[in-house]
Amino acid sequence: MPTIFRKLRKSLLTENKFSKYLVYAAGEIVLVVIGILIALQINTCNNQKIQNDKEQFYLSEIKSTLIQDSLAIKKVLEYNIQKKKVIGEMMGIFSDTLNNRERLAILDRSTDVFVDYRLFEPSSTTFNNMISAETISVIQDNQLKNMLTNYYEYNYAEGLQERLVQMNRKVVDEAFPEFFTREFAKAQLNLDTELKPIDEVELHKSSVFLSDLYGISYLINMQDDFLKRTLSDIDKLIKKIDQNLD
Repeated sequence: MPTIFRKLRKSLLTENKFSKYLVYAAGEIVLVVIGILIALQINTCNNQKIQNDKEQFYLSEIKSTLIQDSLAIKKVLEYNIQKKKVIGEMMGIFSDTLNNRERLAILDRSTDVFVDYRLFEPSSTTFNNMISAETISVIQDNQLKNMLTNYYEYNYAEGLQERLVQMNRKVVDEAFPEFFTREFAKAQLNLDTELKPIDEVELHKSSVFLSDLYGISYLINMQDDFLKRTLSDIDKLIKKIDQNLD
């Protein structure tokens, strides 16, 4: 094809048909420009498809992790039901109708659940990978982008949940040593000690212990409310992602 154009140009110049040559030259330029524009359009379409594919991939991955987050939250809420029940039972040691052996028996059977706690932290690997790879821009819906940023950049480990951990550890560190009576050391460690006998334990007279138990129960209720709001946020995010998935 280029050979034909060269021959045509040479023929027009040889025959001194300059005006026709100008028309031909202009037409050739137009064809070149059209070819460039078509190539640019194809390249733009290819790049757009690549970006769209990336967006669909990331949104699908984020949706999957959000579903897992919602399941994790539900497990925390289920555990908190059990923990609040145990705390209620532990508060029963303050009843003046019990003796110390009955009180310590309550604490003993409550230990396994009480010393543990459940926290929620979202799975943010996919979102963090997008940030580190600077591909957050592939999400075209700015509202969705802001919703995801707010969800993943919130510090879940501090504030309410951090306070819950501190309170729980405080009780374990301060109140649970009361378990170590003379009888306990003999039964569990086979040691004869000069520790307080069980009849001298006065944990049931500690206003600090009762206050701490109440405080933990209160914080768990607050955590429940926070997690339920987070579940609602996750539900909104998933619906918004579905609107952007093909």
